[in-house]
Parts: sequence; structure tokens; C-alpha cells
Amino acid sequence: MGSPRGGFGRLWVAVVASNLGDGLVVAAFPLVAASITRNPLAVSGLVIAAGLPWLLFGPLSGAVVDRHDRRWLMWMFDLGRATVAASFAVFLAFGGESLVMLYVVVFLIGTGETIVDTSAQALLPTLVDRSELDRANGWLFGTQTLAHRFIGPPLGGLLFAIAAILPVAADAVSFMIAAAVIASLPGSFKPTPDHSAPSLGIWASTAEGLRWLWTNGPIRAFAVGAAVLNIGIVAGEAILVLFAQDQLGLSGLGFGGLLAAQAAGYTVGSLAAPRLVPRLRRQGIILGSVVAVSAGLAAIGLAGHWLVAAGGLLGVGAATALWNVIAVSYRQAAVPDRLLGRIMAAYRFIAYGAFPVGALLGGVSARIAGNRAPFMIGAILVLALIPYLLSALRGVELDPENVDA
Repeated sequence: MGSPRGGFGRLWVAVVASNLGDGLVVAAFPLVAASITRNPLAVSGLVIAAGLPWLLFGPLSGAVVDRHDRRWLMWMFDLGRATVAASFAVFLAFGGESLVMLYVVVFLIGTGETIVDTSAQALLPTLVDRSELDRANGWLFGTQTLAHRFIGPPLGGLLFAIAAILPVAADAVSFMIAAAVIASLPGSFKPTPDHSAPSLGIWASTAEGLRWLWTNGPIRAFAVGAAVLNIGIVAGEAILVLFAQDQLGLSGLGFGGLLAAQAAGYTVGSLAAPRLVPRLRRQGIILGSVVAVSAGLAAIGLAGHWLVAAGGLLGVGAATALWNVIAVSYRQAAVPDRLLGRIMAAYRFIAYGAFPVGALLGGVSARIAGNRAPFMIGAILVLALIPYLLSALRGVELDPENVDA
């Protein structure tokens, strides 16, 4: 998989650095919003703002990634995200308080994410062998989630209690570190051209990626499944800060702790995946993950104590990690390099474009039926995936070593 000084090591450092900074504001931004309003719809607007870039620019970002050096794109857009976060830190330092400004910042950072994350996933297969994809993805997902959700949120809640500016400023610094590390990566990372394919404009290129994804049955199934999972999970996550404060009586630090529980599960699932997938059928792991997410959401919705909610979030995190490692490794092996950026982005367009839908569902259902309702609705919605996945993935070879691109 490469030494820490090699290509994968630098990609890993850059991804973990930016995710640690983002983890600080995962707790801080909802706390800023909750300090301005107690309206569930207004608070869930943060998740809508974060998901909109994938709906608006997701497929187009893939076409961009398939036309340019992926390393160059990563460091340029990370510098842009650093500028946005630093500007908001200055706004807070001067006593600024605006939900609209908060939405704009989240939207702009999310727009940069469409390029940076797509580039990172397209870059990875050029740095490791196919046989190492499960291990590389498991390690990358596990450690970035450890930083993003386990270390970052509690620390962000603590820093926010000292001064709202601190976690936001740290996020800006993390983006600058990520940009510097990726810029130091030697070599060229332009996609491999296919001289037998006709030259297409950027819009036609984007459409080609979307068509390719939708006609590939297994990848389409993973994309649809991820969208439904995200709607169900995000419906609860969007109002989790209110649930933690109003139903469980937790402080900002306690809310960060809940996020850390989910991250702990995701980290364990990511790091365990390379050991589990050679021993168990991948289809079985995928279906088991769906059941576990549904059960975890139901446990949170019924929780009367923070420990029960933390246990539910732990299970949701572990299950989604196993799903992601298998799904991403399959895509990286099954998709030709010239299309990889577009397919990664098109997949996220479907999967992450579901975030605003889930956030809206969570905000509306919480407003009508209380803060427990989004978790119960999400549990039912996720469980309904089982028949579809049973049919779509039956007999499909999911092992990346045996997949033909």
C-alpha cells in the first residue's frame, strides 16, 4: 500500500488533515445555528446547504476531474475552502451572527468538496494495486472518520465553548495543510485518455458518465441504496443537535460526544472491513449493514438515555462503513480510469444529493411529530431497501480483484 512517505501516505495525510478540521465545525456549525434559532427546519437547513452542491455541481465536477490533473484540483480547491473558512472566522470575531451567512459558508465549502473528494477517490487507484483497494479504502475511511467524527466534534464543542471562532479558524488551517501536502505529491495525475473514444464537450462528457452509471446494474444499485440510506440517516442527523439538547439533556460537548460515538463505529467498521470481506459474502455484508442501520436508527428514536442513543449511532456508523468500503472498492475496480472521476461524482450526485431530501424530511417530521419522529421514519425507509438489493445484487461478483473494468 506504500510507505508513509509515498503517494498513498501523502494522500492519507491530506485527507485526514482536512477531515480533522471539518470535524471541529461538524459540532460548531449546528451549535452556532442552535444559538440563533430553535426551529428544526432552520437548523436542518445546514444539511440542505451542505448537500445542495452535490445536486447542482456533482456530475459536472466529475467531468472536470476527468479532464485535469487530480492533484492540482485538490490543492487549488482546498486553498479556496481555506479562504472561505478563514473569512467566516473573521466574521465571527467581529460579533457576526447570521443564519444566511452560515448557510453560504457551508454551501461554498461543500462546493469545493465536490471536486476535492471526487479527485481523491479517482486518485487512489493510481497509488495502490487492485488487491490493496479494500485495505486502502478501509484505512482511509477509518482514519479520516476518526479525525472527522471522533476527535473533531468533541474538540469542536469544547473550542466552541471557549470562543465560536476557534473551531472555524482551525478548519481553515486544516485546509491549508491539506493543500500543501497534496501539492508536494510528485508526478502527474491526469486521467488516462481513451484515444478510441470521440472527444466530447464538458456537458456531453458529464452526460456520458451519468448514462454509464445508470446502465451498470450493480453500481446503480449501490447508488440508489446509498441515497435511501442517506435520506434515512440524515433525517435524524439534521435535528440531532436539538434531540441531544431537548430529549437527552446534553450540552454542546455531549452533542459532540454523540457524533464521536457514530464516528467510533465508522472507524471500527472501516478498519474491520478488510478482514471481514475475505471471510464473508460481500452481498451478505451489504444486506446486514442495511438491517443494522435500520435497527440503530430505531434505537436512537426510542432512546431515553444518551447511552442508548450513542449505541444506536455506533451501530449506524459501523454498518455504513462496511457498506462504503465494499461499494467504493467495487467502483474503483469496475470503472475505466477515463470515466472514474465522472462515475465517482455521478454516484455522489445521487447518494449525497439525497442529503437535502433527508434534511427536509427530518425538519418537517420533527416540526409536526417531535424530534423522535425522523429517526423512526428513517428506520422504516432504510429497511424497505432489502427486497431491491436482494434482486439487484444477486449473483454479482463484488470482489475488486475479479472485476473487469
